[in-house]
Amino acid sequence: MKKIIVLLLSLCFCLAFHQPALAKDPLAPEIKLKDMKGQEHLLKPPYDQPIVLNFWASWCGPCKQEAPELVMLSKKYEGKVKIYAVNLTAQDSEEGAYMFAKDYGFTFPVLLDKTGEAASLFRVAAVPTTYFINRDGEIVNVLMGYGGEGLLEKRINYLLENGRAGSM
Repeated sequence: MKKIIVLLLSLCFCLAFHQPALAKDPLAPEIKLKDMKGQEHLLKPPYDQPIVLNFWASWCGPCKQEAPELVMLSKKYEGKVKIYAVNLTAQDSEEGAYMFAKDYGFTFPVLLDKTGEAASLFRVAAVPTTYFINRDGEIVNVLMGYGGEGLLEKRINYLLENGRAGSM
């Protein structure tokens, strides 16, 4: 019985930290969402710079841990990488999203996924989930969950160093 419990716990642990498998040169789907000010954003490659697309919710504890790092990185990499925060508004509230963005000082675009379509297109299974996408729209890396301080920056640096030579 103990072996079965250990096996099940091991399986749960592995699934909790599972990174979605990426096909060779996967392309990010095109999405069109409004931000908190009502301005429409069409994210369609090619982009003018690489993007970091962070899916989150105001009720998410790990999202709260990650938020200050996103703010710091948006300032540090301004002009090199564009950060977008996509609130899972279909599973959250607009009021919660507004308060979260205000409380954490988000200065980058906060997009509202009111229907859940963007999360579905990106196959978001947990929050936070962050996609690192080069200028050509290729998903270079995916981070499911909050990996601790510094991991987002490592992934941004990898994105900048390993984007396609013709697009960086």
